[in-house]
Amino acid sequence: MDEQFSALLEEHETIAVFAAAGSGKTVQTRMFAARYGWPLAWVTLDVGDRSASRLMIYLAEALSEVNPEAPTMVNNWLEGGFPAAEVAAMLAESIADQSLLLVVDDCEWLVGGEEALTVLGVFLDYLPPSVRTIIVSREDLDGPIGRMMLQGRIGRMSGEDLALTVGEARTLLAAHGQGDRDPAPLMAATQGWIAAVAFDIVPGLQPENGPDSLAAFVAREILARLPEDEQEFLLRTSIPATVTARAAAALCGDRGYALWQSLGSRHLPATKVDRALVYHPRFRQFLREQLQARLPSELPRLQSRYAHMLEDLGMSEEAVENYLDAGELDKAADVAERAVAALATRADWQVLLRWLDAFGPEAVESRPILLGARLRALYGVRRIPEAQALIRRLHQEGTLSDVAKADPGSVAFLGYAMQWRPAEALELIRNYEGDYRADAVRYELEAVAGREPVAPPPGLDWGDSERVYTWGLLVQGRLDQMLRMLPSEGDWPPRSFYRTPHPLLALVWRGELALARELLDEVPEAIRSGAHTDLWFFHDAWLLWAEGQHEKALWAAEAAVEHSRKTRFGWEPCFEVVVGALQLALGQVDDARMTLADAISRSAASGNRCYVEWGQTFQGLAYLRIDRPEDAARVLRTATEGMRAAGRTLMLPFAAIYLAEAEALLGFTEAASAAIELAYETASATGCLFVLKNALNDVPAVLRRQIESDVSGTRWRQLAGQRPPAARKRQPATPSERMVIVDVHTHGPVLDLIVDGVPRCSRRTKVLELAAYLALHPEGVERHRLQERLFPDADPRRGGNYFRQVVHKLRQATGVNLARTALGHVCWADGLYVDSTDLRFERMIREAYGLQGEERLDRIESTLSIVQGPYLPESELEWAEERRNELEVMIVDAALEGAQLALSLGFMERAKKAASFAISRDPFCESAYCVRMRVEGALGSSHAVLAEYQRLTAALTELGVEPAQSTRQLVRELRGT
Repeated sequence: MDEQFSALLEEHETIAVFAAAGSGKTVQTRMFAARYGWPLAWVTLDVGDRSASRLMIYLAEALSEVNPEAPTMVNNWLEGGFPAAEVAAMLAESIADQSLLLVVDDCEWLVGGEEALTVLGVFLDYLPPSVRTIIVSREDLDGPIGRMMLQGRIGRMSGEDLALTVGEARTLLAAHGQGDRDPAPLMAATQGWIAAVAFDIVPGLQPENGPDSLAAFVAREILARLPEDEQEFLLRTSIPATVTARAAAALCGDRGYALWQSLGSRHLPATKVDRALVYHPRFRQFLREQLQARLPSELPRLQSRYAHMLEDLGMSEEAVENYLDAGELDKAADVAERAVAALATRADWQVLLRWLDAFGPEAVESRPILLGARLRALYGVRRIPEAQALIRRLHQEGTLSDVAKADPGSVAFLGYAMQWRPAEALELIRNYEGDYRADAVRYELEAVAGREPVAPPPGLDWGDSERVYTWGLLVQGRLDQMLRMLPSEGDWPPRSFYRTPHPLLALVWRGELALARELLDEVPEAIRSGAHTDLWFFHDAWLLWAEGQHEKALWAAEAAVEHSRKTRFGWEPCFEVVVGALQLALGQVDDARMTLADAISRSAASGNRCYVEWGQTFQGLAYLRIDRPEDAARVLRTATEGMRAAGRTLMLPFAAIYLAEAEALLGFTEAASAAIELAYETASATGCLFVLKNALNDVPAVLRRQIESDVSGTRWRQLAGQRPPAARKRQPATPSERMVIVDVHTHGPVLDLIVDGVPRCSRRTKVLELAAYLALHPEGVERHRLQERLFPDADPRRGGNYFRQVVHKLRQATGVNLARTALGHVCWADGLYVDSTDLRFERMIREAYGLQGEERLDRIESTLSIVQGPYLPESELEWAEERRNELEVMIVDAALEGAQLALSLGFMERAKKAASFAISRDPFCESAYCVRMRVEGALGSSHAVLAEYQRLTAALTELGVEPAQSTRQLVRELRGT
């Protein structure tokens, strides 16, 4: 048998042993585990483990030998609102990738527990490859386990595999002094069933005893040999799965403890675990049957006693189950008031609803905590209309205030359930005081339905409100804030899948499609097909759209609509906007118009202004497709005005670009220019030039007009993938049209490598350092020198490994390759046209210095706008610091030049702004302070002149110097002293 176990575990990471009781599953597994020699973790399940969250808790306890933090982590995750499936994945990933044998015994208790089976499947999916798992069960397991077996991912052993052979039966007979007995009749009667064989070998138990032979044996050979009080003790203590001394006293009264000690010394089908008796499952089953037959009137009383003991121990969930078994519904409801919070935290909605249904309406209605629990659970299982009806009834009856006081967390669920009736939802939430989750829901509702901007509430951990909170951020275009919720570069790749889909859409809007796809594909199917399936379809549709897979994207968007309709979630109008946009992309204009009209109508009726604006955006594009620019301009003006007024900028680049086309077709040139500037400013502010470029692809005439009207400009040509006309310093001459344009963003709020207008590698500092250094040396750099510049502290061998990894990351993230010159220098490959923010600054400021007057000032100001922040601020490499200092000198000089020029031209505010910019980069720039003094003097404020001088003096004090004599003289002149 060991060979069969070993062979299966060599081929599979998991094997399942399915066989009837008494087949030797557990015994054979224990014997194999002992001889296998690997560290062992063993968990034996019970009926309570049908709850997915409790299954996680017990698995964590079993794994505590290899990961002592596992129980604490699992409890924290469950209390933090993570679904059990996500907890399963994170628990599995927390196990070190080293040899471990995990046995999950008595899995038959999971049959019928769909969520628990799903969670077990996710857990197995995420275990490290060096962990081997054995699942032991009396019944076949369906769901994910069954599918994994069909896929060949789980090996299988059955009762036939465990059955004794004739040779093994002969050995067993000899071991019991029956070596002269022929094993053939025994094998014919038992078919090798180990329990039957073993009991047959015991003297007095013969094959002709029939199917009740095991029970008869237990009755005669175990119970009958015990005193009457010990027999009754065994029957009464069959109620719990684990018999502690306290349980014995609770179930058997004063003599319970003495009987517990006495039986503990006997040889019974039981084991001792942590000073507790654990009866063998078959033995316990027999005892329960005898209890019902011999002491039927005592069963409810015993269950009630045991439940009371559990209640005293604070084991509220187990107490409720036992009170229900005892038929004591009022006591069960009383205890449930203390237990429902844990169930809600773990999202055990099915268990919660089963309890509430069992208690009956009267018990629930009289307890505000249970009413709040019903509201949470109805929403949790997507029974939205029932949740809405309950909310309205409780509000009208005046009972909702009692629920809110008893359970402040339930107030957020008013908003959850009423999301598609935002006015009603906001009125309800404002009437009742909730916890932090209510703040998140209120923010999301106001962001979607309001007429004015609303700021997100402060906070980092939103628990089960994270989805609505991030949705509010999304519609407002707060992409930076959303992306900060993703793991940082040091934590990349993430150790687990990302459970809230909205930040992934922020990646799509930024054009980081490979990263978005990587994260989305890591989400297990069990999570994506869970409670929020339609949202995952929605996000997948946008990602597929961005990837250019429009037909697949349309299928996903329609699936989102259908799922929302089927579950009555209410999000169909929002999802229909995506359907309409994709129908337009596929040329299905008439279908798109119908779809969008329905989305707009339903969103307007419910008061969801955001989705009205989204629908109008693509409705405007549909009008452009059928040559109706007047109608397009009408709806697009309404959409852009609404978005701007309310601060909903996610779709504003689309709406403004389409509006620019409509205005241009109508001959309103200034309005068209204003619209396209609005689109660019919005896209730049939110970092979504990728979306802007896609909007321009829908109406290419807009981009063509911009390029033609702005011959010297670079930003529109870059969006088109065309080179700007000026020659680039340290770059090859004119590139061909087929060249890939690489732009290294070395300054600004978002550092990135932009390839043909698409951000490719934010959060990868080393890749940016490599790209920035090669941008400075287009002729190439010797390999060993480049390696030293990037990894100065590493020895040549390790530095070489690191260098190869960075080059690989560059290629993986961007598709851009490096090459070797004939001299062996590392350089950019052919077909690339590389620019960077710092080189662009140098080129533009030289051009500015060649101009005169206000044109010179304009060019200086526009040039300074591209160098917000220092050069590669996170880099500590020596060459990067040298380059940073070099650039800061040039930037301060340029700002000072702009300030002095503006002052001479009489532009006081521009002079002050430029001087302030110089001081922000160099706090000791005395000349910039002098400009600000001159501005204040020109404005007639002698006090402000003195204040500026005092700020300068304070700054220079840090250097141990005083202002120059000329500066002091300037102050006296300006103040007239």
